[in-house]
Amino acid sequence: MKLRLRDETIPYPLSALKGRLRMSGLNDRAIAEVVDESVISKFDTEVALLVHTRETLSSYDSSILSNFEALTKYESLRGESLETPPIVVVLEGASATGKSLVALELMHDLTATRFISTDTVRQVLRGIVSEDQHPELFCHTYQAYTHRQVGPSNLDPVVRGFLAQCEIISLHIEKMTKRVIEEGAIAVIEGVHIQPGILQNLSSGVIEILINPDYETHRAMFTSKHEIGKLTTVSDDKIVRNKEFEATRAIQEFMIEKAQNSDVPIVGLTTYQDIYQDVSALIISKVRDFLSSSEEGAVKE
Repeated sequence: MKLRLRDETIPYPLSALKGRLRMSGLNDRAIAEVVDESVISKFDTEVALLVHTRETLSSYDSSILSNFEALTKYESLRGESLETPPIVVVLEGASATGKSLVALELMHDLTATRFISTDTVRQVLRGIVSEDQHPELFCHTYQAYTHRQVGPSNLDPVVRGFLAQCEIISLHIEKMTKRVIEEGAIAVIEGVHIQPGILQNLSSGVIEILINPDYETHRAMFTSKHEIGKLTTVSDDKIVRNKEFEATRAIQEFMIEKAQNSDVPIVGLTTYQDIYQDVSALIISKVRDFLSSSEEGAVKE
């Protein structure tokens, strides 16, 4: 599909509209009805397309149209004011808590143009430093304690190994996040190596979220990672995996405490659909805060 922008005709990404509708609360079937390409292809401007979308949404629950309006106004506001920061969603949690899959969905629906994975940063660092220098980078997070530990001595050694990895990786994550914010780009950041609370003060647009499946769900997701994820670095020995899970859960419990102390939202994972809705609600709440602040500023002027 192409739309006219000023005096130019450019390709229009329908995925951006569909993503906004999905975050507003529509399921895929309803989105297909609203974004009927045989109907919307007759529109030649985004304004006309949005008018049609609003009219169609009027037959659905009023909260969906309200959410859609908020997200649409936020996008418009970002284009008008440099004071409106980009949304940067930061998904945190130990290994196998579901961060990566949620991040992929958000990337699509937020039309995020920046994505940062802490594991990718770790892989890059492995190409820069040697294993002799930093052996704690060349293993899984729940194994790092066997190489190096930092932090208070009263902490679990596994947690202190986790902190040793974070000590190296977090600094790079913080610098990259600052850069993304300066660029004004919508972004999704996910990974183990982010202690809850360390990024949220960089910008009012940063939304840190700790994903926390219950113990049994987390254990099932972790122990099945070899079979489902097909990772060659993960053991298929159930006894080994159960032991590794206990270490991973210790890291998760540490992150839960950090999140509680830093007022970082903790979102439980039962199904991916439920967690997506919870995360979307947090994003829309943030967007409404921006819109409210903008309206208050306009009244004062």
